[in-house]
Amino acid sequence: MEIDKAIKIFVDFLNSSWTIVYQLLLNRDYTSNEDSINDWLQANWELLVERKVLKVNEYLEVYGEGADYDGISSRITDSEALPNFKVIVKTKNGNSILDVLNNEQVRFENVTFNKIVGFKSGFYTLEPEFKYVLITDDNLELERVVAISDIEFELERL
Repeated sequence: MEIDKAIKIFVDFLNSSWTIVYQLLLNRDYTSNEDSINDWLQANWELLVERKVLKVNEYLEVYGEGADYDGISSRITDSEALPNFKVIVKTKNGNSILDVLNNEQVRFENVTFNKIVGFKSGFYTLEPEFKYVLITDDNLELERVVAISDIEFELERL
């Protein structure tokens, strides 16, 4: 399966499961438990995306903040594995697209994929509806948020 299709299915998975799973990941006082949420996201990224698009002994870079499950690694399934692939974000047809976080049209030249996000009240959120991508513009060291519908995902070997 292509990475673009796998990530877009992962987005559907997040949108359909988030409300149910989020209740289980809260602290006992019903506050957000970021460590548990990041562990869950990383585990599902590894199992649902990484294993679907890569071969045995091939690994993606950590998703978002990664897991805090194992102190020596940000991975869940193989704590000693080092990434040998990364997700590349490209605009469709090389066109400029709207960065909704900074409210400007942008072209991608050197960006890093971070994670899938929602967007509300002018800022990205970790809640549905997940239909945006948080990236870092490495040229400007600036966070950007773009609509998934405007981009394509590709793999690059490290």
